[in-house]
Order: sequence, then C-alpha cells, then structure tokens
Amino acid sequence: MFKLLTRKRLAMFFGIMGIVLMGVDLLMTRNFFVHIGELMAASLFCLALALFLDRTPETRAGDIKS
Repeated sequence: MFKLLTRKRLAMFFGIMGIVLMGVDLLMTRNFFVHIGELMAASLFCLALALFLDRTPETRAGDIKS
C-alpha cells in the first residue's frame, strides 16, 4: 500500500511552510529587520521540525556499521 505520510514528505512540508511563513512575514511588515513575533516563531518552529524529521534515525548500539 502507498504510504502517504513519510518522514521525508513531512519534512518537506514543514520546510516549505517555514519558508512561506517567512515570506508572509516579510510581505506584511515590508521590512527585513522588523518581524511579527508570532509568524517568525512559527516559521522557525516549522524549519526546526523539518530538520528534525529529515534526520536519519540513529543506529542502535548493537547495529553499528563499520
């Protein structure tokens, strides 16, 4: 069966949402140095979540590959 919600797809979704939220923040303030706190916090959270989801899971102690 086709798996819709994979870690890579969720990471891509949250990464794109973070960039879109940054763009919306810049369009609303029209200034690079002034930000709306909630939008900036949401965009940084989305980007951090995307980085976390994009990581490959660590190997267990017994499964160390050389």
